[in-house]
Amino acid sequence: MTESLQEWLATNQISYHEIDNEVFEIEGFGKLFINDLTEVESIFRKDNNGETIFNIMSTKTELIEQEVFYTCFQFGDNWYYFDMRGEFRLNILKYIGKRLPTIHSTGFVNLGIHTPFELLNGSFQISDWIRKAKYLGQNAIGICDKNTMAGTLVLQKECQKEGLGFVIGYTLDMQYKEDIVPIKVYCQTNEGLSNLLRIQKEINVDSENKTLSFSNLQRYCKGNVIVLGTLAVYWMFDNIELVKALNKVSKVYYQVDLTEFKADRFDKAYLEALKFFYDKETFVPPVLICDNYYLDKDDAKNKIILNKISDGAAHMQSDEQYFKDLDEHYKVIDQLFSDEWDKWEIFTEMCNNTIKIAEGAKAAYETTRNFMPQYDMTPEEREKYGDRHNMFNQIIEEGFKKLVPKGKEEEYRKRVEYEKYVIESTNNIDYFLVQYDTVNWANEQGIMTGISRGSGGGCLLLYLMGITKLDPLKYNLIFERFLLPDRSGLYEANTTVMQGKIESKEYIEVSMNGKTYSFDRDAKFLVKRGDEEIEVYADELMTNDDIIFDNRDLIWTINEL
Repeated sequence: MTESLQEWLATNQISYHEIDNEVFEIEGFGKLFINDLTEVESIFRKDNNGETIFNIMSTKTELIEQEVFYTCFQFGDNWYYFDMRGEFRLNILKYIGKRLPTIHSTGFVNLGIHTPFELLNGSFQISDWIRKAKYLGQNAIGICDKNTMAGTLVLQKECQKEGLGFVIGYTLDMQYKEDIVPIKVYCQTNEGLSNLLRIQKEINVDSENKTLSFSNLQRYCKGNVIVLGTLAVYWMFDNIELVKALNKVSKVYYQVDLTEFKADRFDKAYLEALKFFYDKETFVPPVLICDNYYLDKDDAKNKIILNKISDGAAHMQSDEQYFKDLDEHYKVIDQLFSDEWDKWEIFTEMCNNTIKIAEGAKAAYETTRNFMPQYDMTPEEREKYGDRHNMFNQIIEEGFKKLVPKGKEEEYRKRVEYEKYVIESTNNIDYFLVQYDTVNWANEQGIMTGISRGSGGGCLLLYLMGITKLDPLKYNLIFERFLLPDRSGLYEANTTVMQGKIESKEYIEVSMNGKTYSFDRDAKFLVKRGDEEIEVYADELMTNDDIIFDNRDLIWTINEL
């Protein structure tokens, strides 16, 4: 049992020392009790009270008193551990404590991670990739899922939580005439991120074969780094002037992927491509990016299984597409290059270029505020309704006249006004108009639309606008299932609510946001004066008073006066 654990710890480069044949100490982590379960039927058993507990081969209290807080055990091919001070939780015995130091040391960032968001190809949660990166002493990671940006916001949030740098990347196929060229794009600036979103749209919406044209690559490369794939080397040298033109807008690199494949034909293609690159002189620098689809070597089966689920076959099988340390990378360099080459110089150059890309990566999503689309009115709509707010109100009124049962106008009107207040106060009018436009277009094209979806059935406004076909009052459906005011930042509070226009000869002029507004002198305001909230009349307003307006008035009413 101890031999199996020793082998596991050595494979995973975990620093430890053996206290006795039952207890190992992981440096920087703590003591582990080796729980031998070879003679038991299950890792769980019933205690005297009939409760299911972990089948530990010693007394937990005694172990904790001896500061042995963890127990480890073998289950299948893997070793696991859990903290006996808390409830049972299965943790794989990896990435804990102090790692054995590597022989080779230079800066490096793994930019080749493919996550589960690249469906049925990449595996392991982004948090798992981050955990291993930190264990290896790396200060950033980059993902490069093919034809999807779905994991990029998760990457940003998880890395920010763990204090790790992040690089938003993307793998695609670029088409130039008859050639299909593998390329990676890594965002450096927010302009680059916006351009990558446009690239994503070109590939997944506009392209018939999921490729990006060279002209669009050149059009949207600004703010990004372009990495030509390993097998793109022949296209690169055949079209060197195009590459130079691209390099004037975005820095261009060449991907060195050291992966060993199971099929000789793939190995040969990659090795010949790398040889071709290093036999030539070029201005395009190499960067070490090995495509990773699973965390460790023993996880290689993940990709095979996922690929077979996808379309019945595993693509470009390899046991080497995992998150390697520097020694593992250098070992391949040492095998590929003869002693005539300065292997360390070659290695450090391609590693240092990963650092350059990571250090230049400042692109990030803004997450401190909500972004809502603004509905673009057609000329016909602008002529008919004037502005978006009026369009929203008139469409609702048209639906009210057509759909509200006779004799129930008062009940429906009360619900309409309540829902309108919430929708307007949370700045969701444009969202409603976008949905209205989408459903209208589908109806005009003869495309069937559903009755409703999820909590949308509880919104009367959606029904009156023709977006849904379900009357929520008829079936007693509640609006708050659709949009709960509190969860949208709309809390019950005292505010200044504007009541509309009146005739007045005695008024006070108030300047706000570069505009002047007239209020009746007896209009009452809630203001913040210093640290105190007080109610005052218009003629009692002072220069530094901060008027606390109702949210709907801030968004719509004041701007429409």
